[in-house]
Amino acid sequence: MRIGIIQLNIVWKDKIKNFEKAKNFTALAKQSNCDLVILPEAFNTGFCMDPNLAEDEGGETDRFLTNLARSNKINIIAGYFLKRNGELKNVARVFTKEGNIIGTYEKIHLFSLLKEDKIFKAGSYPTLFNINNVPFTVFICYDLRFPEVFRLISYQVWLIFIIANWPKSRADHWLSLLKARAIENLCYVVGVNRVGKDGNGIDYSGDSVIYDPWGELILKLEEEEGVLICDLDINRVLEIRSGFPFIKDQKFTPQFQESLEKPQALFF
Repeated sequence: MRIGIIQLNIVWKDKIKNFEKAKNFTALAKQSNCDLVILPEAFNTGFCMDPNLAEDEGGETDRFLTNLARSNKINIIAGYFLKRNGELKNVARVFTKEGNIIGTYEKIHLFSLLKEDKIFKAGSYPTLFNINNVPFTVFICYDLRFPEVFRLISYQVWLIFIIANWPKSRADHWLSLLKARAIENLCYVVGVNRVGKDGNGIDYSGDSVIYDPWGELILKLEEEEGVLICDLDINRVLEIRSGFPFIKDQKFTPQFQESLEKPQALFF
């Protein structure tokens, strides 16, 4: 599978300019025969958490991405704010090259430090996707700090995407946690971040990366806008899991945890 990571300097609250950036970089990825492109969290507005910029199902961002996927005959993963069933959600959506939405992941862990949890409603479970017979999942930014949720679905996927607006001040955490998630789950981990400075004055260093199932760094995009193209040998996941099958040796599986009685609360 050939993927294209699109690392954007997102224009604050300006969907039209961000659509144009996404369109141009997707065209570059198409020229390189990518099967899939990935845009960051809140690619169309930045992480502004403005409820007025969240869209209904079938809104302008849905329509833009549908047309972008269809016109380039390319699959797309993108993050933005969406109204679903009367609630605001921070989502990642997957569009096929025909322009169809095949699924939506709703961010599970909301960043309470910036009061994201006061504006958005959290999702409840990971989402499984499949393109070209490659099973994968998508998480969003703060989810990266919670390895337990990765375990819930790692048995079923060969590839994990994390889209983010992850600040430069914690860039070392970003890279360390992405590498750890690859090693822990024996699969490719692809981190897609933004660059530049947002409307709140927060700096972003990008550092979009790809780690292989051993946690080896394959490619990294430094502190600039651009498209990072990479061919992923999906068979490598199966080979490593077969040769070093520690995933099947786990005792604390989701099924095991469900069988336990709820522990007494330790924090009040």
